Amino acid sequence: MEVVQVLHMNGGIGDTSYANNSLVQQKVISMTKPITEEAIVGHYCNSFSRRLVIADLGCSSGPNTLFVVSELVKAVHHVCRILDRNSPEFQVFLNDLPGNDFNSIFKSLPSFQQKLSDQMGAGFGPCFFTGVPGSFYGRLFPSKSLHFVHSSYSLQWLSEGLIEEEKVDTFNIPQYTPCPSEVKSEVLKEGSFTVNRLEVSQVNWDTYDSDSISPADALGDGGYSVAKCMRAVAEPLLLSHFGEGIIEEVFRRYKEIIADRMSKEKTEFVNVIISVTKRG
Repeated sequence: MEVVQVLHMNGGIGDTSYANNSLVQQKVISMTKPITEEAIVGHYCNSFSRRLVIADLGCSSGPNTLFVVSELVKAVHHVCRILDRNSPEFQVFLNDLPGNDFNSIFKSLPSFQQKLSDQMGAGFGPCFFTGVPGSFYGRLFPSKSLHFVHSSYSLQWLSEGLIEEEKVDTFNIPQYTPCPSEVKSEVLKEGSFTVNRLEVSQVNWDTYDSDSISPADALGDGGYSVAKCMRAVAEPLLLSHFGEGIIEEVFRRYKEIIADRMSKEKTEFVNVIISVTKRG
């Protein structure tokens, strides 16, 4: 079975859902806020488009999905007030693979739009949302139809995923973690974009980041669970290949391994953040 048909984050709002186990991703999005705001405000001030089209590739579901959009929209609306201009209309495309929990996103849109309108006040341009299921390794949009594209924790996925020995031998998650210079080199070699900014940030595995809580204690029921975070991301892929019989035992052992490591060292996720502009 092709990965595109089975790869998605855990849906819903349950204990192992992505919505309740994505604090690391939210923290990274918050850390990149100055860069994304600079990029979208810079574009708007160069064009003053009456309609701003934004795409979020790999939007997933849960609070992070609309958090990204709200920050981008607020940044543009803020600069419009400073410049005494009418806010543009916003067209937002939310993209992820077909198995993504789009229904949860759509159910949350009315309350999100009302809250956004209340916060922005008079003069806020309307915000339209469209779900775009499909892989961004293929063509998703017509040419020259987007103004701003955002992607967070999505570009590491490759398009092939592979407990019997045969199943182990045929299971593979091809992932390569590049250094910043490699990322920049590939962008420049491809030639379609100029690099505006390239930075590296670190996020602690213990997202509460409190010296009063030991790393191992952070894995308990009262703390943020790295094991649950990884389960929210990887479980659908593992289920499709190995079946549900091994899942509980796999993540029980994984939790023990992570707890042992976090008790010995302060571990971090390293993130490469890049802002690019399409040429011509």
